Amino acid sequence: MKNKIQLLVMDLDGTLLDSSEKISDATIQAIRQVKELGVKTVIATGRVFPEAQFAIELAGVEDYLIEMNGSKITDLRTQKILYDRPMPSALAEQIIGFLGEEYVYQLYTDQGVFCTEYSFPRLESAGMSDHYLEMFGAQIRQASLTKLKKMNSYKFLVIEKDEAQKNKIAKKIETMFQLNFVNSLPNYHEIVLAGMDKRVALEKLSKLLAISPEEMLAIGDSNNDREMLNYVGTGVVLANGNEKLKEEIGVVFPSNDEDGVGQVIEAFILNKRG
Repeated sequence: MKNKIQLLVMDLDGTLLDSSEKISDATIQAIRQVKELGVKTVIATGRVFPEAQFAIELAGVEDYLIEMNGSKITDLRTQKILYDRPMPSALAEQIIGFLGEEYVYQLYTDQGVFCTEYSFPRLESAGMSDHYLEMFGAQIRQASLTKLKKMNSYKFLVIEKDEAQKNKIAKKIETMFQLNFVNSLPNYHEIVLAGMDKRVALEKLSKLLAISPEEMLAIGDSNNDREMLNYVGTGVVLANGNEKLKEEIGVVFPSNDEDGVGQVIEAFILNKRG
């Protein structure tokens, strides 16, 4: 009998990864069983491939990676890029000019992750986690504003822990540029193209794989998962997730520190729960 779920989509931070950026053995085993049933596995994240690679390999996800919140889709088996949508260069230049040296941010480009010479030494004080800097700090390169404007840009990650300042930036970004300003983690605020989100990437995969949204199961925790969770037939928010998102989606499972992803898989694909 064909399993109803044909595509399993997992957010990374706060979902597949626990609070120590690890994946439990129980969850890894559940993903392995899913693959044995022929269900395709997808990681959908705001990260770029180098930042997500360790989790992809640890979890054994072999099919697809949606990175930078839907801006790019990669076939993990062939490394073929299936979808690629950077920001228009003129728009990216305007945002770089707006952020200038007043705000601390990272820029995700076709050449890697960059910071301005102003932002780099202020990442930690602005709210970036020590753990992230330990794992990926060496991959963040510095560049002048002039050099940044010459790159193909996909998204901006503003690091800001002050709530009032965050709201100020969000209002300006959304009104001046008609862009989306979404939270992926408490101090991390992503600037992406309006209408560019994980749902867009799933729509592309749906057509490519001839898998309907009703045959998809997606698991997330943050505002940047909202469109994806509403798109699929089965959307689940983990208990550590955004409160409004949990209320909106209505299906809540244990947290990322309690094998939440593994329990979702058991309930909806492996049918081990009543």
